[in-house]
Amino acid sequence: MAYPVYLTIGNLPKFIRCKPSRQGQILLAYLPSTRLLHITNKAARRCTQANLFHAAMGYILAPLKAAGIQGIEISSGDGIIRRGHPILAAYVGDYPEQCLITGAFTGDCPECDCPHDELGNYPPEHPLRDLDAVMDALEQLGTPEYARLCCEANIKPIQHPFWEDLPYVNIFRSITPDILHQLHQGVVKHLIGWLKNACGASVIDERVQRLPPNHSIRIFTKGISTLSRVSGTEHRQISSFLLSVLIDIQLPNGISPVPLICATRAILDFLYLAQYPIHTSETLVSLEAALNEFHENKHIFETLGIRSNFNIPKLHFLCHYILAIKLFGTTDNYNTETTERLHIDFAKGAITF
Repeated sequence: MAYPVYLTIGNLPKFIRCKPSRQGQILLAYLPSTRLLHITNKAARRCTQANLFHAAMGYILAPLKAAGIQGIEISSGDGIIRRGHPILAAYVGDYPEQCLITGAFTGDCPECDCPHDELGNYPPEHPLRDLDAVMDALEQLGTPEYARLCCEANIKPIQHPFWEDLPYVNIFRSITPDILHQLHQGVVKHLIGWLKNACGASVIDERVQRLPPNHSIRIFTKGISTLSRVSGTEHRQISSFLLSVLIDIQLPNGISPVPLICATRAILDFLYLAQYPIHTSETLVSLEAALNEFHENKHIFETLGIRSNFNIPKLHFLCHYILAIKLFGTTDNYNTETTERLHIDFAKGAITF
């Protein structure tokens, strides 16, 4: 088992960063992967693991403290040496790692202060997390009030998070969208499960099996309800024909399928719009419109008794995509699909020393 950390720089062109052969992302370190099973108390074990992670990351990123303020000499592509100030801009990871990095409680949003019970509300009514309030709480480490102050700041009582002393870093803004885990392995996975419950798994399978062969469309000859350990690639393939499967579908008790089709189309529109390699003001408006359309039609899943609420962190995080795109560029700059590919070379096939 390995826990690799990769590093890339923001001024690389995307066609270099996304190709492992171009080495636009390098292996920075391996983090401790111990389970600390000698600690019998589960809560104490989780807390110790979190502190161990932050201590290791703090050691790895310690050179950024001086370099970010004083600067270092960096040779650019034209051969001229300039003074650069490297800072931590974005941290790419899946949802459990986002919570670990920010100290957010599992089930909450790592970027804003929205409580878990209100994650399904749209538009979101809570502000982004206040870094100053969090830093004020962290300064009380060692006092009897530390745990309470951290809870009031809506973070776990971690000790010295690695971003505490990094210059010009707001870790809550540095959390980026993740097409692979949030959309393909998150929202789309939930949507497929809801559609199976709404229409019947056997009906969905029959329609999938009868799809005519076509270019770039995979035919699942045994349907999709029996698939196990579905990969992101398979979810992407299912998304390409999912809407066509619902045309003229019959819902129980004569309920109109129009909201179901509209909600599915909105999620798929958001999925494809979010993956645009170039964005304009118009495409971002379309992205917001797709999300708004889903929330306007999501009541169909409550009507059918499939969901009682939509307090899902990955679904809620879609509200933050537009801000992230404005700050860090298009989502292919920070999709974990690229780093997952690096695991083949640096984790699964790593040399043991």
